[in-house]
Amino acid sequence: MSIMGVDIGTTGTKAVVFNEEGDILASHYIDYPLYTPAPDQCELNPHEVWSAVKKTITAAAAHTTSRDPVKVIGISTLGDSLTLLDRHGDPLTNTLVGAADRRAVPQIDKLLERFDRVSLFEMTGEPLSAASVIPKILWFRDNRPEIFDRAARFTGWQEIVHHRLGLEPSMDYSLASRTMLLDIHKRDWARDLLNSCGLSPGQFYTLSPSHAVVGRLDSTYADPLGLDPGTPIVAGGFDQCCCALGAGVLSAGQVANTIGTLEGITAIFDSPHLQHTLLEGYYGCGFHVTGDSYFSLGYVTTSGGVLKWYRNTLAREEMERAQMLNMDPYEIIINSIADRPSPLYILPSFAGAGTPWLDEREKGSIFGLTLGTEKRDIVKGILDGICYEVRLNLETLAASGIVIESLRATGGGTRSDKWMQLKADIIGIPVEVTDVSEAGCLGAAFLGGLGAGLFSTPGDINHLVKVNRVFEPRSQYREPYDEGYEKYVKLRKTVQGLVI
Repeated sequence: MSIMGVDIGTTGTKAVVFNEEGDILASHYIDYPLYTPAPDQCELNPHEVWSAVKKTITAAAAHTTSRDPVKVIGISTLGDSLTLLDRHGDPLTNTLVGAADRRAVPQIDKLLERFDRVSLFEMTGEPLSAASVIPKILWFRDNRPEIFDRAARFTGWQEIVHHRLGLEPSMDYSLASRTMLLDIHKRDWARDLLNSCGLSPGQFYTLSPSHAVVGRLDSTYADPLGLDPGTPIVAGGFDQCCCALGAGVLSAGQVANTIGTLEGITAIFDSPHLQHTLLEGYYGCGFHVTGDSYFSLGYVTTSGGVLKWYRNTLAREEMERAQMLNMDPYEIIINSIADRPSPLYILPSFAGAGTPWLDEREKGSIFGLTLGTEKRDIVKGILDGICYEVRLNLETLAASGIVIESLRATGGGTRSDKWMQLKADIIGIPVEVTDVSEAGCLGAAFLGGLGAGLFSTPGDINHLVKVNRVFEPRSQYREPYDEGYEKYVKLRKTVQGLVI
């Protein structure tokens, strides 16, 4: 049995084919550029994204055998994005990208003239910010009325893919949770909110569970992709939720930690949490892709991104040595660190601050430099700072009543045992690492299999995901890292709001 997961991200699209045990049979990835036409604007070209989606599906499908073709496809997509479509389903605009596009800040003030932040959060489960879809829509109304008036639909990439495959599009509940247009209590569009903004539910596609079969490909669409006619397409979900599912994070007490360019922190719980502490920290409350649980998302804006900056800027010697030894340069860089807190405190806000600060103006900072500072102190300070930020997010979520018992890590950073052990030492709970290298695609593919009847319950994901390493906090390091964390938070609060 072959199942495909397609992960449409901010910088590229990947399609991966898995067998029924969760082993990878084939994969293909294509990247595409981000465009910044003006300050605070960040866009994707829809034609480039769709081209990448088609090519990755075709290339991955080509590596399957005729005796075991792809039986279903599930789709994972970036959240908080917006594309305006005309009445034919063709894009009128580029895609506005999530938190990276902040053009709609003025529309927040206009919304607050009619609503207050608390009532909006209690209705939709989303904190009002420029990342939300609703202020982005209102930006077009206020600044591009000629385009706004022609728009028949306001969509994310999930629905665009459905339409391009000749199917009746729908938006699953996990992605709808990120729009700030969903009434979280009614599981329906927030009609009064839409009304007050001059919008209607008809300008959005219908809502569906993440495992719902959207339709089956006819030969017109299946043949060019190398798929069998009749292949079912399942709705899929928000990429961070798909990553959590692909890591086997299903129930209350579990947290998924996706470590890439940025670091996502996805906590799962059984009933809605709408405490004001979540609102103050810019955490949302949305529907997980499993359908019977909820999620809240925190993130560190630069995780692997800061290490990449260090590698490209300060680690020429390590890169040369890695090339000579045929090693990953990050292995050499991270293995140089000591098992103690760095004498430096580094705020890793190289692309603004994530939750619970959410300040795009904030810059990265290094405190404590002396004439005796070594390069490995900088590396350790970067890793300490990232882990302190994760701990801060976990403690903020816990203060809102969200139970946190274990952290399950996925992504490129999990290749480093030293980094994972440091994370466990600093946050004080076990860090589990799975054997899954493509958690987002696996989560999407599993949703496909669930919708097509190849799996019976969400719990079946545990047959595909195995924890192969567990890092327990080491008691001898608790006190020094607790002291380091307290100093870090104090420093964080001192520089909060400082604009350079």
